Amino acid sequence: MTIAVLDRPTAARPRPRHRLLAHRVRRAAAGAPLAGTVVIAMATVLLLAGSLPVGDSSLVRTGLALAFAALAVDWVARPSAPALGSLAVPVAHVAATGLLYAGTGSPTTLFLLLSPVWALSTHPRRRGVPIAVAGTTAVLLVPQLLDVPFAASAVLPGALVLGPLAVAAGSVAVNANTRRAVAQAQVITRLQREQATLLAQVQSRADELDSASRILAARAQTMTSVIDAVTEQSIIGTDRDGTIRVWNPGAEKMLGVPRPDVVRTRSILDFHLPQELAAAAEDGESPTGLDVLVHAARENGSDVRDWTYVAADGRHRTVSVAVTPRSDDRGAHAGWNFVGTDMTEVRATERMKDQFVSLISHELRTPLSSILGYLELVMDDEDQPLTDEQRQYLSTVERNAQRLLRLVGDLLFTAQVESGRFTLQPAEVDLAGVVRAAEETARVAAATAGVQIVVDVPDEGLVVSGDAVRLGQACDNLVSNAVKFTPAGGRIELVLRSAWRSPDGEVVDGSTPDAVPVALLSVADTGMGIPAGEQGRMFTRFFRSSNAQRNAVPGVGLGSTITKAITTAHGGTLDLVSTEGVGTTFTMTLPVAPAG
Repeated sequence: MTIAVLDRPTAARPRPRHRLLAHRVRRAAAGAPLAGTVVIAMATVLLLAGSLPVGDSSLVRTGLALAFAALAVDWVARPSAPALGSLAVPVAHVAATGLLYAGTGSPTTLFLLLSPVWALSTHPRRRGVPIAVAGTTAVLLVPQLLDVPFAASAVLPGALVLGPLAVAAGSVAVNANTRRAVAQAQVITRLQREQATLLAQVQSRADELDSASRILAARAQTMTSVIDAVTEQSIIGTDRDGTIRVWNPGAEKMLGVPRPDVVRTRSILDFHLPQELAAAAEDGESPTGLDVLVHAARENGSDVRDWTYVAADGRHRTVSVAVTPRSDDRGAHAGWNFVGTDMTEVRATERMKDQFVSLISHELRTPLSSILGYLELVMDDEDQPLTDEQRQYLSTVERNAQRLLRLVGDLLFTAQVESGRFTLQPAEVDLAGVVRAAEETARVAAATAGVQIVVDVPDEGLVVSGDAVRLGQACDNLVSNAVKFTPAGGRIELVLRSAWRSPDGEVVDGSTPDAVPVALLSVADTGMGIPAGEQGRMFTRFFRSSNAQRNAVPGVGLGSTITKAITTAHGGTLDLVSTEGVGTTFTMTLPVAPAG
């Protein structure tokens, strides 16, 4: 958007009238050489033609010489003549007129006073007015002062009084008007400069606005193109009441409704299961309607969860919906964005996988328990003792059966976590004792692998509220993983200390307002580390890093997942810092049990 008048091509501008006026005023103040030249030339012609009597030729010649000399100085020096110097030229003209008047005795020569009197009257300073009056008086008195008999009779009656008086009145008026014109010209010049500055600013702002408008239009076009290019995710934008304003091709594909049939006519609620919305409103104690979908995003800035979409053909689709607030171009809240990914097949596969894991785990546990029971009977049978070779073989069978039983237990535990059936037996637990027990459990394996374990825990202990068995399981997982991934000659440090966690989640060593005490357990090793691109998947079930697979490190990828679930269930966090080839540090943060 631009202003039309600002789009005109720039052309050479004519010189402003007020500048011409000021220029003319300055020329008049400098003696108006053109007018003086014309008047003196006419007087010279009249003298040469004999139209003017010559009583004293020496005075006439002197007057003409003085007049021409003043004119020459005026023409040559006028561009740089200072204010004081500019008065010399009209004064010389006045003196030349006086000599001509005395030399001719003709009152006609008094007309030569017009040019210098005008120049003195229009001088920027008021000093020209008294000089003009004094000069006129002196010209009228020159015949008497020079005692020229034939010229004395040429003095008009009352001219000595009326002449200077008329010149004084006229000069004052002309000088006042000239000064007023100069002041007005200066004001106009200043206003024109301000106008030019304002016009330049307006032009600049108009250019900026035009550039911003083009940028916004390009961005809007780019955003529209990006939204329309997304076909595998539904992007639905609504106003504050839930009426649909944006409906991309992905939404058309997922729900089977073309854009013209929904934009500005239907609500986002039309594509949700009413029963699911009612249940969510009841569980969250929030009002029904649109607020069920957006209340979490309104409080937290965004929200991601599964919802059931109802397509045009009546089919139900499980969709992971990310809800975020939408703002207008002024930054005011304008509605909501719903970005959905169809998870129907993924969720069905996950349920089948969980069912399969649970089923297989239950089916394996029974025969394993039986195998271990019979192994115990055979190995402890005193009536039929085993040979050393038989006992060695059966010990290997028992060890592998126990390993398989632990794996089945891990599978069942992960299934419980995924299904939400994971429960704890809370009590006060000394985390220092749990750490020592984990080190003792891993001591033999660490010594066999040539890895040193260093334990640093408070002597007085550190009590947390939680399930001792599960916390022991989590700590065992962290330590056993560190031993497995650390080569011979490496080092593992188990450090337990107290700290404080602020409301924003930052953990600090000292107490701060509104901070709560926490226990920090870090397990740091000097092992092979985890590739940077794979660290975000470390807590995914059955995930194993590429270097673990490459080095044939035993495991199934459940230890980190189980430890993360146990930590989260206790209200804590599990953080990971790793550098490939340098080592890995897991830090478990748990709330400290309240005193008393």
